[in-house]
Amino acid sequence: MTGTRNLMLGMLLAALLPQGAARTAAADDAVIPLSAFPREAIVIETRSARRHSFEAWRADTPATLAQGLMFVRDIRPDQAMIFVYEPPQHVTMWMKNTLLPLDMLFVDEAGCVAKTVRDARPGSLDTISANGQIALVVELQGGTTKALGIEAGDRVQRPDGNWPDRGLPCTRQR
Repeated sequence: MTGTRNLMLGMLLAALLPQGAARTAAADDAVIPLSAFPREAIVIETRSARRHSFEAWRADTPATLAQGLMFVRDIRPDQAMIFVYEPPQHVTMWMKNTLLPLDMLFVDEAGCVAKTVRDARPGSLDTISANGQIALVVELQGGTTKALGIEAGDRVQRPDGNWPDRGLPCTRQR
């Protein structure tokens, strides 16, 4: 009976977890080399009219969303990892098996930065999330958002994918 109850509880929890929780799941499969991730350019436009370009790895499958920058020892200041969520959803991240501090940008479907997290602690199991529906999470080398003045209310663009559609200007969310 206990085994059946545990199985039922496990199935219930799995059904209740949002798809965005894929990033928080432990990666049971082999580590995917970064060279196997698709790449694209992203641009972050600050409200002070500065444009910052990054070369990004794209995580958009269950396996790449679960792994992200886990086990990566270093990235350059002009590199990033983007997590693409289609459709937008509540997203929860963590730093398990991540070896370097990261800044995170939680971006809504209009391309507006809804929340920034600076210098997330390597290896931490604390959950990191933003309120609302998130379409994109951008991870940058720790300290990048402070150095470049990137904050909530700025805009992220994916020029290769013509994303996002131009809409209303971003407003800073508090």
